[in-house]
Amino acid sequence: MSVKSWLPLVSLVFALAACSGRKSASIEVSGLNYTNAWITEFAVDGYGGHGISPNGGGGAFVCCVTIPRKWQAGMKVKVRWIGDDPLYNSWKERLVEVPRYTVQDIGVFAVHFYADDTVKVLVTTKMEGHPDYPYPRPAN
Repeated sequence: MSVKSWLPLVSLVFALAACSGRKSASIEVSGLNYTNAWITEFAVDGYGGHGISPNGGGGAFVCCVTIPRKWQAGMKVKVRWIGDDPLYNSWKERLVEVPRYTVQDIGVFAVHFYADDTVKVLVTTKMEGHPDYPYPRPAN
């Protein structure tokens, strides 16, 4: 990954650190598509995401989703998405639990789409491919 691709994330982390007295944080959203189909659009709690190519994603960021700085038990978000298949051109929706995070984890809100329509989310400063990233890309 090039240095240029990390600059927005580093800038965001510094901006968030400057606002550390606030009770919530607005962070960028990034989608990762672990399916063989296009995701033409997605949203998290109404905040729009970007299109994601089959088995792609992770490199684009869209502003922003607001989260509490302090994780709360039972926190959930509504994720909606749509593909480009004209036969199945309807929105899908899942209510997804947000896993525990700390203030140090606040960087990007990553949304992971799986072939069985499972969706997982993560508040993280790590990128896919990092050894400690909890949702590795499934083997094809």
